[in-house]
Amino acid sequence: MPATRRSQTISSASCRSTPYSLASSLTSLDSEGEPDTSDEYTSLEAFCSASFAKPAATSSAPVQKAPKTSVKARKPAPAASKPSLSPVTINGVTLKPTVVFDTFWYWVAERKAMDDRRRAGEPAPWTDDPILKKYFFCNSFRVLDKVSQFIVTDVIEKGSQDPVELVFRVLLFNSFTKIQTWQLLDEELGPIKWSTYDRAKYDAVLGKADFTLYTGAFIKPASRFGFKKNFQNHLALLENMMENEMPYKLLGAPTLADVYEYIISFPGMGDFTTYQLMLNLSYTNVLNFHPNDFVIAGPGSISGLVKMFGTSFRHAHADNPDFAIDVMRWLVDTQDEHFLRLGISFSKLGPQNLPMDVSDVEHSVCEVDKYCRAKHPSIKGMDSRTNMKRVYDAFGTSVTTYPAQAALPKAWDHPKRATPNIREGPLHVDKRYEVARIAKHRTTETGVREFLVFWVGYPDSDATWEPESSLMQDAAIIVKEYLEEHERPVLSSSKAKTSKSKAMSK
Repeated sequence: MPATRRSQTISSASCRSTPYSLASSLTSLDSEGEPDTSDEYTSLEAFCSASFAKPAATSSAPVQKAPKTSVKARKPAPAASKPSLSPVTINGVTLKPTVVFDTFWYWVAERKAMDDRRRAGEPAPWTDDPILKKYFFCNSFRVLDKVSQFIVTDVIEKGSQDPVELVFRVLLFNSFTKIQTWQLLDEELGPIKWSTYDRAKYDAVLGKADFTLYTGAFIKPASRFGFKKNFQNHLALLENMMENEMPYKLLGAPTLADVYEYIISFPGMGDFTTYQLMLNLSYTNVLNFHPNDFVIAGPGSISGLVKMFGTSFRHAHADNPDFAIDVMRWLVDTQDEHFLRLGISFSKLGPQNLPMDVSDVEHSVCEVDKYCRAKHPSIKGMDSRTNMKRVYDAFGTSVTTYPAQAALPKAWDHPKRATPNIREGPLHVDKRYEVARIAKHRTTETGVREFLVFWVGYPDSDATWEPESSLMQDAAIIVKEYLEEHERPVLSSSKAKTSKSKAMSK
């Protein structure tokens, strides 16, 4: 479809690496309204097991092996002399951690241990922590979540490994982010391929579904492509991306920052939806970049950082919204120090003992923000919410259906992923605009002919008057077809106003 581009910078985020310093002396945590007492730390230690499941021996196979021994003992972890941390300086900004800072490391370790125990075949609920037993939380490692595992095993590694087909399958799944929807399409239309894609057939199958097509975990906003139903607009967006040769653009991208700028340029793509799509695509060989090259701080992770560092982070974030990225990179780089300081044996990921990368940290900070609504209700983040929506029914889950081995993406073995490639500087995003139709035209007082343009994927309220010269660069055919159908005389803008005034006075 003929297109034009209108520059509209909508986001700016730092992609830089992060210098930091950690003071050598340990001091008490600033509780930001919650007293720093020995009882508080005892309760923190109580839910953290000293005997987390140990990772399997190193192997080149890209899978996580189940722990060899059962992990039944859940005794408090041996604590340091006092589980506290001095102020830290990151990019010249001094932050003072709160009690939530140590809670973060306990939560990360215990949530991973729950996954290990479950894979080892232990009975539910796999933890003694009352909050983790009662409410649903995602895993410390994003790739271990149920949906991510399905993307790796069923969406990516089943089917053609041609880049075009890989990207199409990931885009299709990402449109709904629901396993049941994918399974329905696969049963009715499989094998799922871009080469055999037919919108009418997909429309018919999805239109007859007797369940909700979309994930309940987050909102999936639909672009405005002129269809009544959301899934029809999402299919139109998918087609728009594929027809703009997205697979080849991704393969040629020099950095993940460039990938982000490209994907978010499409209608309806925001910060969160773009970043989540990038993470899903990173499980394929289409995006071979270091896992710590890029991150976007979502609202949940920013709120979690406020709880972890209190007013010191809140003020720094107000001065520089990109500072959250620096903090998350610091958490990645110093994670081993904090597990050691707190006496926590953290079970890392897979046979290669991978630490949390920056996407895992962003993911976990968001989860800890929710966890602290129950654990530290007096400590506020970016909002005052204290409710927890998703109750976790561990006993209703079948242990026998949970794989003993977690599937890690085969693409993670690609040699290009070993070398960081962080693009310095801010993000510059220009939204992509394609001409949907021209409604009318006019001639300005200076003699410039303009057209009222409606844009693909945007509401009618976003229609704009565009000069003919700009449209002729990318949408000359649409302009020509419009003019051939509208041969009536054109009123100048001044005469049009006069005629309208006379008509209203009659």
